[in-house]
Amino acid sequence: MITDLPKDGIHDSILVIVDSFTKFVILVPVSKKLKAPELAEIFLNRVWKQFGMPEKTVSDRGTVFNNKFLRAVYKRLGIDPHFSSAYHPQSDGQTERVNPTIEHFLRAYASVNQTDWVKWLPITEFSYNNAVHSATGRSPFMALYGWQPTLTPSKIATNVPEADDLTNAMQHQWEEVAAALRQSKQRLTEGQETEVPISFEIGEEAWLDAKNINLKTKSDKLTERRLGPFKVLEKISDQAYCLELPKTMRVHDIFYVGLLSKVKRNELQAWENRPPPITVDGEEEYKVEGIMDSREAKGTWEYLIKWKGYGPEESTWEPKANLKNAAKHLKKYEEILRKKSLNAAKGL
Repeated sequence: MITDLPKDGIHDSILVIVDSFTKFVILVPVSKKLKAPELAEIFLNRVWKQFGMPEKTVSDRGTVFNNKFLRAVYKRLGIDPHFSSAYHPQSDGQTERVNPTIEHFLRAYASVNQTDWVKWLPITEFSYNNAVHSATGRSPFMALYGWQPTLTPSKIATNVPEADDLTNAMQHQWEEVAAALRQSKQRLTEGQETEVPISFEIGEEAWLDAKNINLKTKSDKLTERRLGPFKVLEKISDQAYCLELPKTMRVHDIFYVGLLSKVKRNELQAWENRPPPITVDGEEEYKVEGIMDSREAKGTWEYLIKWKGYGPEESTWEPKANLKNAAKHLKKYEEILRKKSLNAAKGL
């Protein structure tokens, strides 16, 4: 159980249930004062009814897991309970290795969503189970069910503002969780047992990792870039900061600290020489300077784009769908291709 999270109603903890074979995770918001009968009811409603009775469980030695009531229930149901110190690898190596990653990203997630993390916990559970696990080489969803689900809201707005708000919020929450999870896995891979998050002062500027910001140009190279720098307006917690964003960026302004990085004077100077993205229909796009080449990939034509203000090494392959606002460049390139074809035909 992960305890002492920001209080959301009666909840201040998360019960984490992990299947040691598939790594599938079930997350249940609970109170730190959870009683054994309530725990048994959670197991019935969230685990046993769907997956049946486990042969064996491994949990820490907290009183809620190791008491007379639950032991008696387990005995009647034929479940073999085992107990270990929290995150003690000798107890159950496979299962316990999962928990530090889960705890780290859940704490980061709850810090960003301090007042309503319970509401978005299902998205957190979905995101974790939908990510590839290093121990199995596949996502928990794939390992358990044999298929990979998706949760990608359409970018086409409706005429129902409430529906747009909900789907946009779902998308943002998924992106925040994915970022936190990626940072957690990287931290453990690098062998960092404890995290020392960077901190920012109010008024300080910070780069924002653009991987999780939905810009219309979904160029792999450009979306790996940092956005900003943006001024820090407020420290929400050690794990989250509020940034001053331009009005054209219609995204939530509170970000997990793992998405932020410090600004150095020399790199800021270099960045200021780059042209900023332009705004189209309320969203930001990078400006196309020209089209350098084309190719067919999986039945779709892609074009090698030279971005204005960026060197040729920054050029990226883009599908035609990403070039709606570069029609004149596309037309010019296609005319050049036609002329080349005609000249080649004349030479035959």
